[in-house]
Amino acid sequence: MPKLQEVAVLEVNGLTFDDWESVWVQQRWADSFTYFRFTAAERDPIINKRGAPFPLIEKLQFKPGDSCTITLAGQLAVTGYIETRQVAYEAHAHGVMLIGKSATAWAARSSVDTKTGNFDKKNIVQVAQEVIAPYGVGLKVIGSPDLTPFDKLQNEKGELVWDFLERIARPRGVVMGSDSKGNFLLIGEHSFPVVSQLVEGQNIKSCQCIITEEHTYTEYRVDGQAPASDDNSGTASSELTGKVGGSSPVLSRLITAAEQPVKTQAEIQARAANESVWHEGTKIQATIVVQGWLRDGSSLWRAGDDVHVYSPMAMLNNTLKIQNCTFTQDNSGGTLTTLDLVSPNLLRDRANFNPG
Repeated sequence: MPKLQEVAVLEVNGLTFDDWESVWVQQRWADSFTYFRFTAAERDPIINKRGAPFPLIEKLQFKPGDSCTITLAGQLAVTGYIETRQVAYEAHAHGVMLIGKSATAWAARSSVDTKTGNFDKKNIVQVAQEVIAPYGVGLKVIGSPDLTPFDKLQNEKGELVWDFLERIARPRGVVMGSDSKGNFLLIGEHSFPVVSQLVEGQNIKSCQCIITEEHTYTEYRVDGQAPASDDNSGTASSELTGKVGGSSPVLSRLITAAEQPVKTQAEIQARAANESVWHEGTKIQATIVVQGWLRDGSSLWRAGDDVHVYSPMAMLNNTLKIQNCTFTQDNSGGTLTTLDLVSPNLLRDRANFNPG
């Protein structure tokens, strides 16, 4: 199969443009949107002899609020909207910058707006579907999230969609995320295959790696309360505690208050286990730069994918997960992809990571 041409194309209302001075597209698997930024420039007179606008301005009449799609190397990379347009010019130079985000950004920053604001007895998938319904974006479930219903659950008045969903996702051990095509993600336990190898001295152009115990503890404890009832009162409801051990080499404890009332001891124990995941999963942070946008000559690198990294200098011979994936192109650096990699369990993947 011939290698695809690595060109970025922005399409707006049936019009396309691909003559960019610089390209920057960042997929963020565990965030609320994908982000993009393009610049185009020409060094011609701004007004020609007949008083007509110069060609770049004619071609780039895209404006904030326009829906758009972005393809990289012929593959769909973003479905979203232009958010900001900047124009700068002087006598013999002029340029345009377009900045935007994937479609989920507008829903994420909007307030929860349902008839009652009450979600008692609903699980996280049902709550998310109801909350995002007014905003026209999709919901994609990854793996097997905890579907334990919330006994009592309401949103705060004016609470933002993303803030609310993140708040209720944490006690269920679910990672909130988004893809670049306009879907929110509910990321539960899953197991993805390794799609590529990153090898020191071969396809790794540069690497920065941190292995740290800064955020780990020897014990994670969560304290919470259950609503009192005739068959559940006194300390049985007011003093629920869950504990999970950690890997810190030095004695340390983290005590966290449950975000909302829980119903059972099992819930509070699961919350403690999830707190352990968020901290133990921070041991590894690696940023690896590779040449080009395609991982095998035909497929774009994708946030959320698992890769195996072999780098003796960084003490890595492990499977890691791509949390962020940044595609860039300009005259100075060429065409590059920057991969922000983390321990898979931080993003609920069952693949193992053992530094050293």
